[in-house]
Amino acid sequence: MFLNRLNLGEKEAFLHLAHHIAHSDKNFSSEEQVVIAKYCMEMQMDDISYNHHNFDLSVILDTFELESHKKIALLELMALIYADGVVSEEEQSLIDMIVEHFELNPNLAITYREWAKGISALLLQGEALIHL
Repeated sequence: MFLNRLNLGEKEAFLHLAHHIAHSDKNFSSEEQVVIAKYCMEMQMDDISYNHHNFDLSVILDTFELESHKKIALLELMALIYADGVVSEEEQSLIDMIVEHFELNPNLAITYREWAKGISALLLQGEALIHL
């Protein structure tokens, strides 16, 4: 929803981050694949080639300099982790590390989590309405 506000480097970093989180629990679900495909469409980018062996969380997170861009990344990642209805320990741990690295208030993550749950529910309702 807000990824178009990121610069090109941040968009690429975001895709690496999204893939890292989606693969962290060893279950890259079809719902997560759909969300990442939507991210690519929104950012008008091709998907990246993700390799967890070459992934450096600190380097990726340091790409985001503006506080508003850090918040956009966190908000969009929350939507990703709730896409399949399951938040694994690995996903939650990564979110906690991101919040800490970005020096954001941990309460913000709680608020973003609730927003992501609400958006996810609305998207499901919208899909159901289409098929009525």
